[in-house]
Amino acid sequence: MNTMQKVAASAVVRHLAAPVVLVVVGLATAGNDYYLHLATAAGIAYILTAAFNLIYGYAGIFNLSIIMTYGLGAFTSVYLEVHYGVSFWLALLVAVVVTSTLSVLVALPSKSLGELFLAIQTLAFALALGEILLSWEEFSGGTIGIYIIPSPSLFGLELIGGYQEFYWLTAVFALLTFQLMRNVHRSGTGRKLVALREGPRILASVGVSPGQARLVAFGLSGMLAGLAGALYAHFQLVIDLDTFSFHRLVALLLATILGGAGYFFGPVFGVLAILVMDELSLVTSQAQDLIYGVGILVLVVATRGGIAGAFQRLVARFTPARQRSGPLTTASGSGEQRNPQRVAEQLAEEGPRRQVTVTDLAVSFGGTRAVDNVSITFATGEVVGLIGPNGAGKTTLLNAVTGDVPTAAGAISLDGDRLLGRRQQDIVRMGISRTFQSPKVIPELTLLENVMLAGDGLDGPGWVNEVLRTPGSIRHDRRSRERAMALLDDLSLAGRADQLVGDQPYGVQRLVEIARNLMLQPSFLLLDEPGAGLTEFERAEVAEVVRALSHRQIGVVLVDHNLSLINAACDRVYVLDSGRLIADGPPAEVFARQQVISAYLGVPG
Repeated sequence: MNTMQKVAASAVVRHLAAPVVLVVVGLATAGNDYYLHLATAAGIAYILTAAFNLIYGYAGIFNLSIIMTYGLGAFTSVYLEVHYGVSFWLALLVAVVVTSTLSVLVALPSKSLGELFLAIQTLAFALALGEILLSWEEFSGGTIGIYIIPSPSLFGLELIGGYQEFYWLTAVFALLTFQLMRNVHRSGTGRKLVALREGPRILASVGVSPGQARLVAFGLSGMLAGLAGALYAHFQLVIDLDTFSFHRLVALLLATILGGAGYFFGPVFGVLAILVMDELSLVTSQAQDLIYGVGILVLVVATRGGIAGAFQRLVARFTPARQRSGPLTTASGSGEQRNPQRVAEQLAEEGPRRQVTVTDLAVSFGGTRAVDNVSITFATGEVVGLIGPNGAGKTTLLNAVTGDVPTAAGAISLDGDRLLGRRQQDIVRMGISRTFQSPKVIPELTLLENVMLAGDGLDGPGWVNEVLRTPGSIRHDRRSRERAMALLDDLSLAGRADQLVGDQPYGVQRLVEIARNLMLQPSFLLLDEPGAGLTEFERAEVAEVVRALSHRQIGVVLVDHNLSLINAACDRVYVLDSGRLIADGPPAEVFARQQVISAYLGVPG
């Protein structure tokens, strides 16, 4: 069997595995009411756990309102059927739309909130919604609940909760959820949500709105939670507010963490773990809390990243790494041959000359002027150095240009268009990208995925196309993968393309961040200490790459303490000291000035 046949066979197995498992479980539980009940309950629990894994595991948002969203889906579908005679299918659709929309509305005022305050906000919403549902007796049944829930029907066939037909209904929706999560996991949506978990600055640096990503996470998770709630109501045929209590939230959190938060198969393993612990508590006649406690202790001690994480590492140990073209870098500078000219050729063709103008810029933190009335310019096709001692204001100046910090005075423009007041992601889309003092990479993604993230942000097919995995999004993903791989190959990182960035040396992480920025095809690239953590050999390569970029009409601003790197790469240099501009000109001329020497040595000029 050749390679292409193996790949095709592997794809067939991946796509057929989930439906085959569901069919086998359905056939195996036929005739046994207890196991049939467990299988159906597990299918619904998987949908709910996938919802929480998406928003908490992938996006890093601790949404404490998801259980009440789950309950709202249940009550909405039943209310429409009982009071308005709506069919189950229409009621299900409306419930999903309501829970998804309400989840987005909850997230709207939270754009500027950190993790802790966002969790408090979602908790407050859950408590408020609980009180509303308790008081609205016609909708929720109040303290008594709802005991008459009509069963769904399909072409005259009654799908009664607890019977085989309802299992197949649940299995279909569980399979659709599984496929949806597969689409998210494999697409730019998954990469963007994981980037949101690592911090909004990474997303903004590739042209993606962190606020929009947060809304998508809330919307998708709310949709799945509502679906699970509607199915649960028609499975149990009896619901009340106690069903959607804090205890259920704890069980959901346990399933997500034990299964492996942020892992694709995490919800599957998590639900199975909870079912096994429940069954053990029944078989051994022991208290459920004791079994939960011992099981959780064993899993936490024995695994890292939950069961799915342990399983993934086990598979990786016995699976030979894929070999790609290009040497395996060690970030040691020994023998790697990078191709800066080919790196430059990956970028756009020469365009019209563009210029960034900074005029009388001031940035203050409290009573301290970090940048004090600084005026500089830099244009495409040149490399401009920005140097000075620690605390001189170099990084703050870059932050002001890219919209990371507010300014106290002055102006910044790109080709005459005002930059001040624009969002970070919009500035990136205008053609200005940057790296950071410490590499802003996503440890849980591979090198290739980290670079592809820039393609997802700048010219991606859109959230809806990515989630639905449309042909256009698949083609875009393929092109993005090829471009990202070419950049990694030219930086001699191809051999590590499928390895996690978190497992790489500092120097490799630095180069991955540079490659991700080049993926944006920027007009300007602002490099904040790119030589930090690199060897002299690698710094020389960085200088060569920078010079090659300028020849392709990319404007580069280089901040670094290594004067040999600045001298080798830069056409002009600006020198800052205590937030003020003290010198500018060609490197050799500037380095010879007594004022610059004094600033670096810390002695009077």
